[in-house]
Amino acid sequence: MVGAEDGNSFVVQKHAARRLHYDLRFEVEGVMPSWAVPKGPSYDPKVKRLAVHVEDHPLDYRTFEGTIPGGEYGAGAVIVWDAGTYRNITEHAGKPVGMRDAIDKGHVSVWLDGSKLHGGWSLTRTGSGRPGDDTWIMVKRRDEYADPSLDIETDAPVSVQSGRDLDEVSRDPDAATWTGAQATWQPPMLAHPEDPKAWPRLAGPGWVYERKFDGLRCLAVRNGDKVELWSRNHKPFTDRFADVVAALAALPVDNFTLDGELVAFDGHDFAGFGALVEPGGRSRAVYCIFDLVHLLGRDTRSLTLAERRKLLGQAVDPGDDLRLVEELAGDPADLLASACAQGWEGLVAKRATSTYVPGRSADWRKLKCSASQELVIGGWTEPRGTRSGFGALLVGFYEGDRLRYAGKVGSGFSAETLRTLHDELLRRELAASPFADPVPERSPHWAQPELVAEIAFTEWTREGRLRHPRFEGLRSDKEATSVVRERPEA
Repeated sequence: MVGAEDGNSFVVQKHAARRLHYDLRFEVEGVMPSWAVPKGPSYDPKVKRLAVHVEDHPLDYRTFEGTIPGGEYGAGAVIVWDAGTYRNITEHAGKPVGMRDAIDKGHVSVWLDGSKLHGGWSLTRTGSGRPGDDTWIMVKRRDEYADPSLDIETDAPVSVQSGRDLDEVSRDPDAATWTGAQATWQPPMLAHPEDPKAWPRLAGPGWVYERKFDGLRCLAVRNGDKVELWSRNHKPFTDRFADVVAALAALPVDNFTLDGELVAFDGHDFAGFGALVEPGGRSRAVYCIFDLVHLLGRDTRSLTLAERRKLLGQAVDPGDDLRLVEELAGDPADLLASACAQGWEGLVAKRATSTYVPGRSADWRKLKCSASQELVIGGWTEPRGTRSGFGALLVGFYEGDRLRYAGKVGSGFSAETLRTLHDELLRRELAASPFADPVPERSPHWAQPELVAEIAFTEWTREGRLRHPRFEGLRSDKEATSVVRERPEA
């Protein structure tokens, strides 16, 4: 997409439905909150344009250009009229307001860097916000880009993606189509860390239990012959796991979105995360599937977990590359003790009546046999003795926009990892520390805080440092700025 970056893309789609209008969409937490603007954006700060807040659209829709078939909601031709990136500049009482909170409160201000739209714009709710009355107004902010004489809709009517206009797209017999039945990636549901002392409250018939795997969260999407694998933050995995893709393509059901974990399998049992990402590793990946988000043209997220699991069992034939995650019966304390004795990552408890909602939910709880979490690499130390590459990684987590120091990690590295990771660090070397806290190391090297590592450890100290940390591997499925310290619920 033109000018798109991870996490802050916007698009304006010109849409010849029953009435011509412009659909303004912003990427927020893996979906695209949307407004229908009948007359399109105006560069004149004195002009107030009606904007109707409509349902969130899937992220995959942002590049769609083609036709919506007759009989479908919004039937007609669509072009990508403008696209690029945005910055949320919404404030309240001088303090920044997050994009989702801003939408909920009814006022959003953004700075657009598109091909046609530039500068600041504001959207303000004028209706009640209830279904059928979610009207807003869209206004150009007074900045260097404001220009009352500019008629951007008339001057620039064609797509920034293809150069075509709506008539050309509508007449194209080979134009892409989009229907409500299309399966798409969706923001995944996540489990809350659980305090072991509170684990008994998860006992009872209302909860089901599963093995917690130590792999890569993955949503699998299939539409016809096309199969795609996506990470939890919508990064592609398709090319990395060809055997899993082939197994999904061979299923008799040709329209679905599945949720599961890609896990390393050594021929006898499932291995840890490091075996999955280790350079030159010999373990193969198996897709362990535990949920169903979409099936045969139907969004299944509003069904209960029990209902979704029943459909999942009918839709997926397990095999060497695909496994269905089994429910575990018994007392959760006994199950956890058995899991830890077998060297498992831990357990997940899920409420049987829960629907599938994006983000962390109290209806899903995780309990690990040993502590581990993602941390951001912000530097390294010099190697000692016979070690090459680096001595230890300096890691941390975010509190707001501050990177807090969590300690150094000096174990868990193979010779190949020391070499390849050192090369990655050198490419990101900084002159100054990215950490908000003092780092008590002699002559450290600093790195741009972009790499995320999975770190196992025994516990946090009172000072907020890791005790006995061990490197497990790099994670490509999580943005560094989203890494925070996980705190179990009491």
